Amino acid sequence: MTTITLSWGDHPIDLEDVDGRTFLRIGQNLRVDVTDASLDQLDRLADVAADLADKQRDRYWAADVADQVAAEDGHRFAGVPAQRQAAA
Repeated sequence: MTTITLSWGDHPIDLEDVDGRTFLRIGQNLRVDVTDASLDQLDRLADVAADLADKQRDRYWAADVADQVAAEDGHRFAGVPAQRQAAA
């Protein structure tokens, strides 16, 4: 089995219909033919997408918590301490 890694960031995700076939377009470089996909497979795809969104929300939440803790400890953001200015 070959694994292809593609990062699409915030590029559009759309459905395309071409010559009677249906494709899931992810970004500019990936098009998946879903014409013959069963309803079960399409439902599973929707479930996986929902799980992925939940996982990303968790990552954002964890990063936000780390930034908040760092700020409380006198850091501007995680890993980089605030630069103190000399007092006059």
